[in-house]
Amino acid sequence: MDLSKSSVVSPELLAAVDDLQPTSSLADRLRALETLARWVIETPALKRLRAPAPLQLSRVRQLVRVCMAEPERRTKLVDTLASVLRDTHAVELFSEAGMPSERGMGRETVDRIARRVLPRPPDDEDLERFVSRVFRRSRDCAWIEAAPIEVFVELGELFGDIWAPLREAMVDAIALLCTRISGLGLSADLRERSDVMHVRESPFFRLPHAPLEQLPALILECRGQLTVIHKRLETTGVSVDVVYCIDAIRRMLARIERMAPLVTGRGDALDRVGFARSLLARLTAGRIADDSLRQLVGGNLGLLARKVIERVGHTGEHYVTATRRDYFRMLLSAAGGGALTALTVVGKFLMKWQHFAPFIDGLSAALVYAGSFLAMQFLGLTLATKQPSMTAAVLAQSIRETHGEHQLDDLVMLIARISRSQFAAAVGNVCAVVPVALAVDFLWTSARGHHFFDDHDAQTTIASFDPLHTGTIFFAALTGVLLWLSSLGAGWLENWVTYRRLPEALRHHRFAKVVGQQRMNRVADFVQNQAAGIGGNTTLGLLLGLVPVLGAFFGLPLEVRHITLSTGSLAFAGAQLGWDAITVSSCIGIAVIGLMNFGVSFALALLVALRAREVSNQQRLGLAVAVLRRFLRHPFRFVFPPRDSIAAASASVTGAPKAHS
Repeated sequence: MDLSKSSVVSPELLAAVDDLQPTSSLADRLRALETLARWVIETPALKRLRAPAPLQLSRVRQLVRVCMAEPERRTKLVDTLASVLRDTHAVELFSEAGMPSERGMGRETVDRIARRVLPRPPDDEDLERFVSRVFRRSRDCAWIEAAPIEVFVELGELFGDIWAPLREAMVDAIALLCTRISGLGLSADLRERSDVMHVRESPFFRLPHAPLEQLPALILECRGQLTVIHKRLETTGVSVDVVYCIDAIRRMLARIERMAPLVTGRGDALDRVGFARSLLARLTAGRIADDSLRQLVGGNLGLLARKVIERVGHTGEHYVTATRRDYFRMLLSAAGGGALTALTVVGKFLMKWQHFAPFIDGLSAALVYAGSFLAMQFLGLTLATKQPSMTAAVLAQSIRETHGEHQLDDLVMLIARISRSQFAAAVGNVCAVVPVALAVDFLWTSARGHHFFDDHDAQTTIASFDPLHTGTIFFAALTGVLLWLSSLGAGWLENWVTYRRLPEALRHHRFAKVVGQQRMNRVADFVQNQAAGIGGNTTLGLLLGLVPVLGAFFGLPLEVRHITLSTGSLAFAGAQLGWDAITVSSCIGIAVIGLMNFGVSFALALLVALRAREVSNQQRLGLAVAVLRRFLRHPFRFVFPPRDSIAAASASVTGAPKAHS
C-alpha cells in the first residue's frame, strides 16, 4: 500500500521522513530529525487553547502507519535515529535534565538568567541539547503522558532494539546520581538531622557502592532517612540549603527508580514500556523546567514556605479566642493596644514636624512604629491588624490536618472563632484610641495652650481619608500587603533563631559565669518565646515608616493607611476643628481602611498558606460554601461567642488552642 497517495497522510510528514539520510553529517541528521519531531508535536496557534495531546497523538500514529507500511521510509528513520544515538552522548540527559544542580539556588538562578540572555554555543554531540531543541514548551510534552501504553508498544516495534547506547548512558547516569546523592546525604546539615549511626552504615554512603540489583532496597532506606530529616526540621528550623538538598535527593532517587528496570531488564516487557514512557515524560518536562526561573523558585521554596507558614501559624494560635473569658480578655488587650497607638500617633507627628531629611524622617517614623509595636508585645497588648496574616496560617493548617465526617463543621467553628477574635481586637483598638487621643489632646492643650493639631494638619488629615478623591483605598490595600509581609518577618526570625539553636547557645554561653546561669536561662527563654513577635513588629514598623520614603525616591507618591493609626489621627483632627468638621466621607474612609487592612492581609496570608500546605481547590470551595451557610444561619456567632461551655466544646473538637492576650 502506497500511503503517499492517501489523503490522510500529511505531505509535510512524507517530506520530513524523506529528508532523513543516515550517512549525512551529524548536524544534518539532527536537523532532519528535529524537523520531523517538530511536525509531530507542534500545535497550530488556533488550537493551543485546546488540549494539544489529541492532535499530537494522531500525528504519532500517522508516522507509525507510514513507516510500518513503507519499509524504505522505516529504514531511513530507524537507521538515522540509531546513528544519532551512536554518535552522541546521553549521560548528561539522564543525570542532569530536570535535576537540581549542586550550584545551589542563588548560583542556579544566575546561571538560568545567563542561559536566557546569552547565546549558547552548538554542541551536536550532546543529546540533551537536541532534546531541548525539540521540546521547547510544556505543551510539546502533552502527548507523552496522554498516550496509551499501546502507542509506545507500537513505537518500540517500529524502532526495534536500537537503544543499547542509551542503556549504557543510563548505567553511567545511575552511577553519577548515586554519587551525588551520597555527597548530599552525608553533608553535615543532613547527618545531624538523620538517625544516629556511623557514616559507613548510612544508606547514603552505601548507595554508590551497591550493585544495580540492590538499589531498590537502598533507595527505601534513603527515603526513610529523608523522612526523619524532614520531621526534625520542625524542631531544628529550616534553611534554603537543607530544603534544596532534600528536594534534590528525592528527585534523583525517583530518576534512578525509572532507569534501573530499563537497564536490568527487571519486570515484563509491558512494565518496561511504562517505565520508558514515564522516563521520557520526566526528561522532556525536566529539560524545559531547567530553564524556568518560576519552576526553580516554586520547586525549591515550596517546603521552606510551608515551614515558615507553620511557624507563623504557631504564633497566630495566640490570636484565636475560644471562650467568652478569652473574648473579653482580647477586648481588654486590644483596648490597651489602642491606647498605646494614640501615643504612637503623637510620636509620629512629632518626628514629622522636625522636617528631617526624607530618609531620616522615614527612619524616625519607623523607629516610633517599631518601638510602639514592641512595647505592645512586651506589655501583652494586641494590635488588631497583626492578626489576619497570623490566623490565616492557623486556618490553612487546620484545613490540611482536619479529617473525618465533621471536618467542615469543625473548620467553620474555627473560622467563626477567628472572625469574632478579629472583631473583638478591632473594636478594642478603635474604641480605646479615640478617648485616649482626646485625653492626650486635652493635656497638650492644658500644657501648651493649643491643640496638638493646628488647622492645616487637621484639615489635611480629614481630607486624606476621603475614599473617592484620594488614594485611600489603594494605600489601605498597600498597608494590608505590608501587614502580611510583617507576618513573614515573624516566621522568618523565629525559624532563624530555631535553626541557629540560639536559645541553647545562650544557655551554655560563657557569660553565664558572670551574670549567673539562672539569668542566662531567662534570656534564652525570652529569645525563644519572643522571637516571632520581635521579628513581626520590627518588620512592620520598618515597612510602615520606610515604604513612603522608598516610593518618593522612585517618584511614587506612596502612603500608608493603618486603621488604628488613622482613627487616632482623625480624633486629633476632630479635637482641633470640632466634631462637626469630620465629614461622612472621612468616616467611610476609616471603615474602608479597616476593611482593606484586614481583607488584603488575610487573603494574601491564606493564599500562601493554602498553597504551601497543598490544600486542593475542592477543599477550599467546600469550606467557603459551609462558612456561608453557617453565617446565614448564625451570623451573631461570627462577632460574639456563645456560652463558654459551647465554645469550649468547639475548641476541643478542632484542637485549636485558647488565645493569649
